[in-house]
Amino acid sequence: MHEVRQIREEEYRDNVILHEQAYTSNPASSEEEIEKLVKQEKEFLSQTEGVVPYGVFKNNKLIGSMKLFDFEMNVFGQFLPTGGLSSVGVDLLHKKERVAKSLVDFYLDYFDQRGYALAALYAFRPDFYYQMGFGYGLKKDVYTVAPHAFPNFKHKEDLEFITQEEGQTIVDCYNTFATQKHGLMKKSFFQYKRAFEKFDIKVVGVKKKDKLTGYAIFSFRARQETNNFLSSNIIVHEFVYTDKDALQQLSTFFHSQKDQVHRISFPTQDETVHHFFTDARDGSDELINFVYHQTNRSGLGLMYRIINVKRFFEQLSKHNFNNANYTITFQVTDSMYSKNAGDVTVRFTNGKPTVIQGAKADSTVTIDISDLSSLVLGVIDFKKLHLYDKVAISNEEHVSTINEIFYTRHKPISMTNF
Repeated sequence: MHEVRQIREEEYRDNVILHEQAYTSNPASSEEEIEKLVKQEKEFLSQTEGVVPYGVFKNNKLIGSMKLFDFEMNVFGQFLPTGGLSSVGVDLLHKKERVAKSLVDFYLDYFDQRGYALAALYAFRPDFYYQMGFGYGLKKDVYTVAPHAFPNFKHKEDLEFITQEEGQTIVDCYNTFATQKHGLMKKSFFQYKRAFEKFDIKVVGVKKKDKLTGYAIFSFRARQETNNFLSSNIIVHEFVYTDKDALQQLSTFFHSQKDQVHRISFPTQDETVHHFFTDARDGSDELINFVYHQTNRSGLGLMYRIINVKRFFEQLSKHNFNNANYTITFQVTDSMYSKNAGDVTVRFTNGKPTVIQGAKADSTVTIDISDLSSLVLGVIDFKKLHLYDKVAISNEEHVSTINEIFYTRHKPISMTNF
């Protein structure tokens, strides 16, 4: 039986060593590096609110660990408490001993007991966490475009470099942006601290009357494919705008770098951004059969999980699910967290959901918690889940009706790394 508890400060060094051995791509190679990492860990945990390290112990020895995060995520316009999980590591000598399962079990129950309905994580293997009940989020695309692909709107008069002393303006701008975008989580200054401490990372913003309306965080990278020190690439780390003017000024700024910049790497979850660029091609000159020009790389990242289905719909009692008047009984399977499995009946009245256990349903839907999580957040349509045989419905004629209930024009995006 594993003991799971909070990691004490005097155990931080053990945790750092555990993670250096668990994540082996760039391990520390000296005692000095270990001490530096321990110092960074203490600083991070002392300056960051809502982050707590937990460990699995066997005979008082740390054999696995994780960090738990308290987030607030915009879910259809209201911020819901969301439990984050990261830094899951297992001692090399204790792999395949269900240590990771003990960590995830504790994580789900920890936030469930605190009244949360949602959880989120970045998966080291999406298929593994899908089997543990986490649903896929929206994919992220990375475009690698020429600077001239950013439209030139002929003005950038409000652009300036943002210093660390002005860092709170970045936080305020982002959190304003987060109120406008389904899926975004609120941030604090610490999440931008590194951007201001590293000279190679640049922060430019659109400032009007001491208020930021948009900003870009980016860095230059030397080109590897050619011997030309006068030409480089730009890596955009974060790109935020709260209005059309800010988008235009930032676009003009990147357009103006075309004399010294070869390509700009631009991450986005905007599925229509290729309409914004004047040339969305990635420069590879590759064609996809028949004549489709290669534009971007794409990948799966953040995954979501409902940890209490009944509570989730109760927390969204004021959200309008497309004016629906319909009752669904969800027969939820949840092999990882059995307390969350079973029947939940939701009545939608003029779009507003109410959980009414035992009420007569218009349809019964059998669905795994992973797919339900993606469905209700608007990542995937019910019709597609039905087509892919991910759901069963008692009334096949009502597939389109249920699809309409959960249809949303805005899929959840994420700009929070943890």
